Amino acid sequence: MAHYIPTILKYAFSAVFALASVPATGKKRFALQALLELAAVFALTDLLLIRFTVPVWIVNALVIFLFNAQALVLCFGGSYTTLVMLTNLDSWQDLLGKMGQYIAAILAVLVFTALPVRKTPLSLTWILVLLCADLFLQVLAHMALGPSGSPFFGLADMIRTVAVSRKWTRTAQKTGKDRTESFYKSTVLGFRKKPEGLPENPNIVLIFTEGLSSHMIRDKRKIMPETARFMRSCLRFRSYYNHTYATYCALIGQLYSGYQLGNYDSNSLVSLQSILKERGYDTVMINTEPKNRLFTDYLGRLGFDRVVTGYEDDLRGEARSLSDGQAYELLWDTLREQAGKGGPFLTAIYTFGSHISFDSPKGEAKFGDGKDTTLNKMRNVDVQFGAFMEKLKGSPLADNTLVVFTGDHCAYGDLFYRRAFPAYERVNTDVDEMPLAIWHKDAVPETIDAGGRNTLDMVPTLLDYLDISAPNYFLGSSLFGPAPEEEPRFDTLFYDATYTMSTQGGNIRPLTDRERKRFESALVRYFTARTQTPGKKK
Repeated sequence: MAHYIPTILKYAFSAVFALASVPATGKKRFALQALLELAAVFALTDLLLIRFTVPVWIVNALVIFLFNAQALVLCFGGSYTTLVMLTNLDSWQDLLGKMGQYIAAILAVLVFTALPVRKTPLSLTWILVLLCADLFLQVLAHMALGPSGSPFFGLADMIRTVAVSRKWTRTAQKTGKDRTESFYKSTVLGFRKKPEGLPENPNIVLIFTEGLSSHMIRDKRKIMPETARFMRSCLRFRSYYNHTYATYCALIGQLYSGYQLGNYDSNSLVSLQSILKERGYDTVMINTEPKNRLFTDYLGRLGFDRVVTGYEDDLRGEARSLSDGQAYELLWDTLREQAGKGGPFLTAIYTFGSHISFDSPKGEAKFGDGKDTTLNKMRNVDVQFGAFMEKLKGSPLADNTLVVFTGDHCAYGDLFYRRAFPAYERVNTDVDEMPLAIWHKDAVPETIDAGGRNTLDMVPTLLDYLDISAPNYFLGSSLFGPAPEEEPRFDTLFYDATYTMSTQGGNIRPLTDRERKRFESALVRYFTARTQTPGKKK
């Protein structure tokens, strides 16, 4: 009996890992379909061990490794491995906050995967009965629940998305017909008159908060009371969603009102900063990750006049970054420096301290007893933003400065997020309702229902609010106006190379085949257009 112990431990570990997905995701279908597939692996392995040994050990180890790796990603990440996860592996240092837990889980996977398997006492008849029954149950499960709960289907789907992405990349890189024409707009349509209290060219502060969903601000535990107070004091939008994920695609996507194919792709079309530069604005982007070469290079390609950083010798945030306290101090110093030049300015910042796996740093704010790292970092975001706004309101800068507060994308629905917000139901790990608020000293509090429209509309909305118009290639339009009638409705379509979802009406759902084909056709044309330098339009 003792020689069966490694076999029992191997499958038991995988089964426990599969069951762990229930509290991690809140969905039993993942565990059910994973256990059925694990049973099939067991039965097939036992069947083949009748005639083969070493080759079966090797194949079994590979299959079990893939199964366990998918289970590990599901438990920590809220979904099976996706293309977005793979494309962000070069930013692995951003996960340092929970690296100890990740490494322990990876080591456990490797150890149990390496355990040998032996032929059990089951007869050939019983193995075949078990295998047939299991396959029958798998068919029923797929018919009732769909295939998405299957770890091996998830792996196959990821491989498919990689192939599609590469195909689109090759298509976008081909030179030929000018694709910019179909996206060209001669003006930014205006639907609202600029408030009388604002000067002709007010200073603009654009704050992108890492991973921020609206429900975090509204949470009854008052995790972010300063931000909630701020939202109530200004123009704000509800039922407003992120159009993509993650940060690299989200920042450039919002600034150019377009989609990105890859993290490091540039965009040659029109952006918020290019329009404002033509009006005499000094445009600055603040870099809160100065030691991250890839991110620093990325910011340098966004088209701002300057990328500003600071505190390089005293980085208090995780992953060698500026803490949110330092980020807002640097923002304040940069605003004062720009104000001294006399002209209008645009200053954008991406605050990094609320990234997944992080805790609020030593010396900055915690929530309650400080045991929940997710709640801690969101409270710290709130405290630092609140302190910045109080400083701004008490200074002469408040007379001619407008603040736009939003996120780069929604909060990611990983294990630690679910523990912090167990009562909040997520349809998808990558898309959720986000905040968007516009403040100036004479702002009249108002709530506008965006009706499920997304972050592609941020720049057109801001330009409409300021009565600024210019030729552009924006996929979005102003939230002050009616929803566009043309198809596809980009500003209700989420895309991140893994998921394509509709958020129209505030309902997150997969696209129909017809919607998907139409959207993907337009998407490929846009991916080509953003690499082309537009000519002069009449």
